[in-house]
Amino acid sequence: MVDVRGLDAFPRDHFADYPVEIREANRRRARAFSALRLYRRRGWNDSAVRLQHDRESANLKQLLDHLVFAEENPTLF
Repeated sequence: MVDVRGLDAFPRDHFADYPVEIREANRRRARAFSALRLYRRRGWNDSAVRLQHDRESANLKQLLDHLVFAEENPTLF
């Protein structure tokens, strides 16, 4: 069965073997998620923080897609 929970379903050390830019993107997404959780807990308006979290998640997903594409389709020359 496919896990559809998203990026938060990965264990913490899952990105340890990935390239630096993916690890940095994951770190930025985790910081945005922590800020979002803090804003929600305190009852503050989280629209800007939610936008930043969505932006960082999309950036990480794009980097992962590029990595998978590069592994599946190596350059010929």
